[in-house]
Amino acid sequence: MNNKIVINGTCNENKIKEKYKSTDVEIFFNINCCDFKIYNEYSAVFFVADYDEKILKNWIGNEHLRISKTEEELFEEINFFLGIPEPVEIERKFLIKHPDEEMLKQLDFCSFVDISQCYVNKNNERFRVRKRGKNGEFIYIKTKKVKISDVKRIEIEERISKEEYEKNISGEKVLSKTRYLLVYNNKYFELDVFPFWQDKALLEIELKNENEEFSFPQFINVIAEVSSNKEYRNSEIAKIYGEII
Repeated sequence: MNNKIVINGTCNENKIKEKYKSTDVEIFFNINCCDFKIYNEYSAVFFVADYDEKILKNWIGNEHLRISKTEEELFEEINFFLGIPEPVEIERKFLIKHPDEEMLKQLDFCSFVDISQCYVNKNNERFRVRKRGKNGEFIYIKTKKVKISDVKRIEIEERISKEEYEKNISGEKVLSKTRYLLVYNNKYFELDVFPFWQDKALLEIELKNENEEFSFPQFINVIAEVSSNKEYRNSEIAKIYGEII
């Protein structure tokens, strides 16, 4: 399946099309999002320069949203998403106090999705399959990761069918959670709330490099960074709290 991405804001459309014409990505410009089906149709959405904040608000919830101040930063973000020059994931993870979910739902630049996922190890292959969405609109994703460091991994991701997802979760422990996605200071945070934790949650942020700076929203109470702590990997949490469906 080809990647379909959206770029919202003022940019040189012809330059962008020319730069990525040899890739498998389909690029669309200045599309608003009016329902969750559109969220799922596009695998990433990018905002640049003088974008409309109302349109940004409507897109929050997409699986990959990035904001750039300049066209040069935009190219960096698109390259990173497309895995140019290599498909890496650089992610930092933090254990936080359980947030006020009603407060989160009232924030202008916050949305949520429901996620169910499991970790499969069979036929000499290890991978994760995930169901992601809400209101009856879901996408299904297969992901392979190879660890480089505590925060950096090679990541290869593809969308799969509902049937393939259901086949892979058969007999496996499935981990379910609610993921809140929020924009703060032009960064896209993923806040995972689990039904079995009443006092804590996990906050993740994906970065372009391991030293990239960012700041936390004021209402986030960080307990500790757990990027290198195996105990807080979703694969480990699934072993304890996952349910066989």
